Amino acid sequence: MTARRALPLALAIGLGLLPACSDGSVDEPPRTASPSVAATSTTLVLPPPPAGGFDPPVRVEIDGAPTLTAEVARRPDQRARGLMQRTSLRAGAGMVFLFPDRGTGGFYMLGTLVPLSIAYVDGDRVVSTAEMTPCPGQQCPTYPPDAPYTMAVEAPAGFFPRHGVGPGTRVRIVGETAPPE
Repeated sequence: MTARRALPLALAIGLGLLPACSDGSVDEPPRTASPSVAATSTTLVLPPPPAGGFDPPVRVEIDGAPTLTAEVARRPDQRARGLMQRTSLRAGAGMVFLFPDRGTGGFYMLGTLVPLSIAYVDGDRVVSTAEMTPCPGQQCPTYPPDAPYTMAVEAPAGFFPRHGVGPGTRVRIVGETAPPE
């Protein structure tokens, strides 16, 4: 890695911010990009796709909302990549980010091309939601949770407000998931 690319990466790591994904490491609060994300004034280097892709999809049942079919990001490389570089997200699809410990860090949308809804969930209850917009530049807003969380669920933009999903709403994952790493 060149020194020119290392400085923005060091700044991103130091600020605890990384794109609409998360590294969710055990020792630090979850972040929203990857330790391999480096930005220069003209180039954005995104993390590679996760080795072996994502875990098989699961059903996410949310009180008062249609069931989502969601890819599972439980490993750090999967959480780092998330939905980055996707050009669309079909209705009823999403991604579940699982964390080994309760996190407090927010997500942001660097390298994510489609607007998303996010629900931060602690156990089986939503603690907060947000609407996130793609970020074409390098100065991206962060969408922090209102309380610690054990998972985050992303869905197409507007999904959670359209279905009245908010703090206290019950969320359940149906299907096999390995423990988060």
